[in-house]
Amino acid sequence: MDANARDGLERLTAIIPLAAHQAALPPSWRAAHRAILAGYAADGRPPRRADIAAMPGIDDVGALLERLAGDDMVVCDDAGEIAGAYPFTSEATPHSVAVGSTVVQAMCAVDALSVAPMFQTITRVDSRCAVSDLPIQVAMDGMSVTQCTPAEPVIGIHWADPCGHTAHSLCRQMLFLADAATAEKWRSDAPDARRLYTLRQAVDLGAAFFVPLLA
Repeated sequence: MDANARDGLERLTAIIPLAAHQAALPPSWRAAHRAILAGYAADGRPPRRADIAAMPGIDDVGALLERLAGDDMVVCDDAGEIAGAYPFTSEATPHSVAVGSTVVQAMCAVDALSVAPMFQTITRVDSRCAVSDLPIQVAMDGMSVTQCTPAEPVIGIHWADPCGHTAHSLCRQMLFLADAATAEKWRSDAPDARRLYTLRQAVDLGAAFFVPLLA
């Protein structure tokens, strides 16, 4: 990981220390969180409350989900069901990830690039440039990018202080940009807050942030 990716990792971890929050959970709750992530990857959706309540060691599913939501590890809907668990969401976003025959939504560009490394699997990310609306497609096999259209998209992050759930603030400011010229134009609107990352840097950043959740 180079210095730019490491700086991005440190910034993201300072805002939402997912691995530290997960490590602080009781073992059965930690396993449940991992099962939530695995459910999104396998089925395109998280397990429901009743499914989680039936998992080993879960005596109070309400307390578990309250803790996960309080630590900003999941987002719950008005019915108390899980609607998102970084890097996944049940809401429509510009970032879809195909994992085999399953298609799931990612919260942001970095999240979308993190699914293949997390599960050591083959994925296809379909998104769009946040400025030009040009389609962007990235095929991955684990940590490797095997195909990309256009050839060299850039990931932009607007490092603003998040308000409320990170899923509804910072995540919406982690974007695909079609090329270097488009990325520089985007960055120039707020040069102190916006940083640019190559595709390789974004994959490294996302993998370092998310892979430990499944270790």
